[in-house]
Amino acid sequence: MKNGILYFTFLILFSCGNQPYELRFDKYEDLKETTNPRIKGWFPNIINSDSYDLRSDSHLNICDFVKFSYSENQSYDSIFLKNPKVTVASFQQKIKENENLKPKWFPNSEEINLNDFEIVLADGFDVARKKSTKEIFCICNPYRFPIR
Repeated sequence: MKNGILYFTFLILFSCGNQPYELRFDKYEDLKETTNPRIKGWFPNIINSDSYDLRSDSHLNICDFVKFSYSENQSYDSIFLKNPKVTVASFQQKIKENENLKPKWFPNSEEINLNDFEIVLADGFDVARKKSTKEIFCICNPYRFPIR
């Protein structure tokens, strides 16, 4: 009986860890109004007031995927000028390493290219800006970037 209870407890804990902690906000103001710092902590600090359609799928200590759209280029130009560059290959590798956890709204590694994306390291995230659609995609692996 004890083995059965122990096994059942293990299954519950293991299965709970497989589901992402999903957050969605229609606009920046909704995120800004959130008073819980744990919720805000899943998003990088680079998000500005022109952001909308904010999404985060976090797998606690494994990785965090973030996406948002924006309307003004100027608010993000300085981020991509002043922060260290990340290679396309490195960003693609991080996606591949977490492929089984990647949400459907996050691009596949093959979609990331030099023509339409620029990538930097900011706030512990690899941040990729898709210029043609004014979308930003971020991925964080806390074991690689413990500075959050």
